[in-house]
Amino acid sequence: MQTSIDQPRHSIPKRAGEALPDKTELLLGGTFYALGSSAFSDPNEPLKAPHFPIAHEHDGDELDESRYALTRGVFAIPIMHDNSPDAGNSAEGLTIALSHDGATFELATTTRPATAKWLLGIEDDNGQLGFKTVVAKSVSQAGLGLRVSAAFVAPVDDPLSDDNLTPMLNKQDLTFHTKLPQIVLNQWVSLGVLKPQLIDRVLVCRSCGSLPTLRRGCRNCGSVEVKSQRLIHHFACAHVDHVSSFDRGTELACPKCLGKDLVVGSDFEYLAGPLQCPECQWSDTELLTIARCGNCGDECSLDQTVEKEMVQYRVKRLESLALVTAN
Repeated sequence: MQTSIDQPRHSIPKRAGEALPDKTELLLGGTFYALGSSAFSDPNEPLKAPHFPIAHEHDGDELDESRYALTRGVFAIPIMHDNSPDAGNSAEGLTIALSHDGATFELATTTRPATAKWLLGIEDDNGQLGFKTVVAKSVSQAGLGLRVSAAFVAPVDDPLSDDNLTPMLNKQDLTFHTKLPQIVLNQWVSLGVLKPQLIDRVLVCRSCGSLPTLRRGCRNCGSVEVKSQRLIHHFACAHVDHVSSFDRGTELACPKCLGKDLVVGSDFEYLAGPLQCPECQWSDTELLTIARCGNCGDECSLDQTVEKEMVQYRVKRLESLALVTAN
């Protein structure tokens, strides 16, 4: 018996948050089956595929070397050319066959989207959807629905690959961002497909959001030309003063106890003294950490930079062959 979606008695919801009618039914192989809830009935809950109480008489039967019959609830979302979801043309249905390279499924819709790329969600044993991007190789009429034969895309062609969902540093302007625009990410998040996860926080320029360089400088004017004043500590009398106070031209002598011919290591030691800025004459013992933006040139103290959250987006991946093994 060939499973097909011959006649939906009610329209399947096309928008997130739109619930199925109480008695929605699909005619599958000559038998009507009730759908209890929409995959998007509650946007605050994880996406779930509809449950179809169908006898799995073909499950596990080998169709060829790598293609297996499989009946599972499915939810398909067309992917627009800008990689945003075409939620208005999403549809529920059933899988017919699954392989390592692709899937065949039927959808309770007659609307053919303007794109061949879909995000396909297939339910696991817990009723949760695992997702994989597919490209439709053929689309044909099946009763009052569509039968789609599709191939899984490679990660390099997948708009929802990890590489597109992880923030990266752009070497041109030194900003962090994902390859997918934020507005597109938000649309996938609103559908429950993507889950944001905070992975780090970084300090960025307060003006343009670029990654700044950090250095130590004058606490008053920010100058990098700050130098430490060298001191001498005379062991015999414990006197500490600037090197210039000990300098007698041809020898070092203590201005306090008048000891002469002082030898470093045995009579005295050098110490790092107060810091002094030659530009503004500021003097102190501590420097200021200064952030300088290489993109816009703005300079500010480290505590004036902006903390940016690094958010990675995750999607529950479909393990296609694991579904076959489970059956």
